[in-house]
Amino acid sequence: MALTAVETTLMGLFDRWSYEKAACRTAAVGGTDVWTRVDASADETFENRVKGFACTTLDTAMETMKLGQLTDLRTVLGYIQTYCTQDLGLAGLDAYLTAKRWRVDAKLSALWTEAGRAALSVANIAGDADAGASAPGTLLGTLVRGGAIASAADISTSYSASPILGRVTVKGATDWTVTATLKLEDATTKSVAQVVKGTGDGGAVGDTYVFGAQALSGGAAAAQNVIPVAATAQFKAAQQILVTQWSGSAPDEVWLEQEIATIDSIAENTSLTVLSNLLHTYTTDAYVYPLYRGVTAASGTGGDASDAISFYPAPDRRLKL
Repeated sequence: MALTAVETTLMGLFDRWSYEKAACRTAAVGGTDVWTRVDASADETFENRVKGFACTTLDTAMETMKLGQLTDLRTVLGYIQTYCTQDLGLAGLDAYLTAKRWRVDAKLSALWTEAGRAALSVANIAGDADAGASAPGTLLGTLVRGGAIASAADISTSYSASPILGRVTVKGATDWTVTATLKLEDATTKSVAQVVKGTGDGGAVGDTYVFGAQALSGGAAAAQNVIPVAATAQFKAAQQILVTQWSGSAPDEVWLEQEIATIDSIAENTSLTVLSNLLHTYTTDAYVYPLYRGVTAASGTGGDASDAISFYPAPDRRLKL
């Protein structure tokens, strides 16, 4: 089972609007093309419910950064809510996200409530994620070579745990190994090391690394609960994880499957068993991201003078225009 066309359409819309809201905070400008995205969903029920003049009006409003004037956005979000309630027979968008096991970014959640909608469940909201220098998320701390961070920020308790990424802000020629101490939901921590490539190894300022990201070592079929992975030290029983797969290369990935799961047990360096059977089938092109609440400390070895990396919640999917 793969993500439906409506799911990927909604993901694209929600992630685009999240980026727009973040970009507004840094006075960046970009288009949206909401009408075209809805029209491309290839689902007549969804298109008839959501597409129309309101989408065209919203495109114009978003392009001029009128996020503070929510009339047009409120109309389209209302159509999406009605699609969930009348066409799918669910209680609303919150129930839709719960059933599909994927989440929206904190910025989309804010737009949802600003538009007068009932708040989404914490479990359905990822942290305020980083989308690059023009649309950064919540800064969880910065490490400069030779120094350390401590008592860094946590993800808000209004959001669920998220993948944690490091965005390189200064980088010399030499590889730099960064070890981050990451806090779990139960307040315990995991230390996760990540090699940050130097410019001599193809690295560059702006590179991002999701700490603890682990490729599948074998296929994981839908309707069963074992996920093969070759390394498990970054995971813990009862921890939530994001299982995700895409096709294509950044920044134009297309999401194929994605869901949130909770680890039941771990076979060391072999597999993760999750509490509920998977909704989707994943191949060795898929990744598992451990989810954390924040960064409590970080240090580095190697590297070059002035190397620096900043930590943010990572998006479940790339936030982009």
